[in-house]
Amino acid sequence: MTDLARSPSSLAWRLALTAVIVRVAYAALVQSYSVFGLPQSDQLREMYSQPQFLLPLLTTIAASTVFAGLIVWGAMHRWLRQHNTQAVDEPRKLFGTFIALLLIYSLAVSAASAYLHNLMLQYILARAGRPTDFITLGLGVRALTIALEILGAYLVVRIATWTVQPAGVAGGPAFEQRHAAWSSGLTVLGWQLSVSLALGGYLQMQTLSAGWLEYTLGYLALPIIILVLCTQVCLKILPRPIGASRQGRALAHGTLVFWLAQVLGVGMGFLAVRAMSLGQLLRIAQSNLTAAVTLLVYAALLVLGCLVGKLVFYTPSTRPASDN
Repeated sequence: MTDLARSPSSLAWRLALTAVIVRVAYAALVQSYSVFGLPQSDQLREMYSQPQFLLPLLTTIAASTVFAGLIVWGAMHRWLRQHNTQAVDEPRKLFGTFIALLLIYSLAVSAASAYLHNLMLQYILARAGRPTDFITLGLGVRALTIALEILGAYLVVRIATWTVQPAGVAGGPAFEQRHAAWSSGLTVLGWQLSVSLALGGYLQMQTLSAGWLEYTLGYLALPIIILVLCTQVCLKILPRPIGASRQGRALAHGTLVFWLAQVLGVGMGFLAVRAMSLGQLLRIAQSNLTAAVTLLVYAALLVLGCLVGKLVFYTPSTRPASDN
């Protein structure tokens, strides 16, 4: 996110950074209480000492943080453009209101998610649910939580801006090509982290003895590589100047990139499985070359998604569209 920070005094950038710090601090406090303040804390500490439990937790926190930072930056950046300014009359009131509202909303979403998860878990247990039911439950609650966090981040910014007025010289901040590229790349990162419980630990499929190195590569290194790849591709292919397109289009671009890669990847995997015998599949699964080939194919699909997204969202006929 270095390019986005070229103007460290940018109000939108500082508010987004504040959102990231608040989200991380809140998550750290909640997890610290869970690990040290609950009756079952000993079991939780033992569980989180294992990579298959700790790293999914960290990626879940990182996903919500990425989305929160993106939405806050976009909402504040848009407000500044609409009011043709780069400053407000009472920045302390803006930040204070924003932090208080974000903490209250985060607490409400956490409580609601925990209650919903517990309610649905009891429903599944009462009907002797299958293992896939528990996976579906976890993914469903997580998807709902992310949607609520995205909506909440936007609403918190809008409410906080009600407390201030534009100030300083006229001229709102410009939305440049680098902003669109980083927004698309970070959107792909957020999605990758969100579904990494199912996809990020791909190396575990290669061996049942996956340890810290394998989980770190799958849950942390792979998403970072994807962020760099998609952002660099977008920096090269997106039009300069970006025209009237704004962050909404960049978020849609990143979403299309990720899910197109997933659909094509799953389709290719399905065709490959149908074309091979069981013995061939077992030999391929045991090969050390499989992970490298999988990464190369996945990278190619992401690049293809970036190109398709550029054609869909940034063709000359769509660039003059209204602000998103």
